[in-house]
Amino acid sequence: MSPFEQAALNLEQARELRASGCSYRLIGRQLGLSSSQLCHIRRALKREQAAITRLRKISPQASARDLPVRQSALPPGLRESLANSGHRTLGDVADRLADPDLPRLEALPGIGPHRALLVRRLLDRFDLVAGSSDLAAAVEKIFPELG
Repeated sequence: MSPFEQAALNLEQARELRASGCSYRLIGRQLGLSSSQLCHIRRALKREQAAITRLRKISPQASARDLPVRQSALPPGLRESLANSGHRTLGDVADRLADPDLPRLEALPGIGPHRALLVRRLLDRFDLVAGSSDLAAAVEKIFPELG
């Protein structure tokens, strides 16, 4: 596993542990993180949670689609690339991925396959990926004869 993939995995595991009520110190011990790695995870999770809180305070009926890309838990360079390409919210990015007429996310400058995977994981975490919950449709797409 590359260091970038390991960092993304650590962030996802830390998010789950934090949601279950673990302290950051305990998360660091369980995942075997250094203090700088734990600091990075703490900053990312706090940035994301603060953005959700601000969004819900401004508009109580707001959903995860309205979360600004610049305040997500994505790496700084990726947030910058997405924002510079005109994607203001996670909903904009999800619409881009759902539109088959537009080029893939990897076609944007500064976004490669690894970064596109990070975006898809984040969107999947918020259930914004089209068809992520419809297993039967995904199987039919791969194997049309089963439909």
